[in-house]
Amino acid sequence: SDQSQLQTALLVCADGNHSTIAQQCGIHYQTLNDYQQSAVIANVKTAVAHDGRAFERFTAQGPLALLPLQQDWLSLVWCVRNPEALLALDDTDFLAQLQQQFGWRLGKFEQVGKRSAYPLKLQKADRQIHHRLALVGNAAQTLHPIAGQGFNLGLRDVTCLAAILVQAVQQRQDLGASAVLQRYQQQRQADQTRMINLTDSLVNTFANDLLPLQIARNAGLLALSAFAPLQQQFIKPTLGWV
Repeated sequence: SDQSQLQTALLVCADGNHSTIAQQCGIHYQTLNDYQQSAVIANVKTAVAHDGRAFERFTAQGPLALLPLQQDWLSLVWCVRNPEALLALDDTDFLAQLQQQFGWRLGKFEQVGKRSAYPLKLQKADRQIHHRLALVGNAAQTLHPIAGQGFNLGLRDVTCLAAILVQAVQQRQDLGASAVLQRYQQQRQADQTRMINLTDSLVNTFANDLLPLQIARNAGLLALSAFAPLQQQFIKPTLGWV
């Protein structure tokens, strides 16, 4: 607002989905899948302590996740097809609906904070780099929250870019040079594609109400919970730093 100007060898674009900076530089966003869902976000308080545990339920409309915060509060991410109906409820009725969907694993839901909602789409920038510009995190790609991988993927973007820039400094290279940025784009491509495909396939599996798929899905989850080696094989790609 003060009309000041800054000069830099490299600008890292980390301002989130549909980045204003990226769009001002001519980068466009592609919608690879519109899930026809919205995520209702709120903080909720439960009667039973969460002990640092996260929870996820798969409802008829989409996944419902609770992520631990301080004391007995959790961050709620509730994927639904009609968010307006939930946002219109008073706190008591909202908590009753949540209790019905989640169950009593954490006792009674006692309080809920401010609620908001945003549409869920799989979106990707048409390029990860531009002239002296690198995109990281949600500015590069936005995933469905079903597997909680958007944050992990963003961390790996940042870590990879930082390592490349350290190498460039050591080699006395221009940090914004095309060759430096090309290395970043090439090193991140496989991981980004893998997590986009994994997340999208999970949504297609767990947001489908067809009875045969429900039966297969439940059988798969039971096998996963009972067989430790299978758990490790499934979890390994989602651990963030693998």
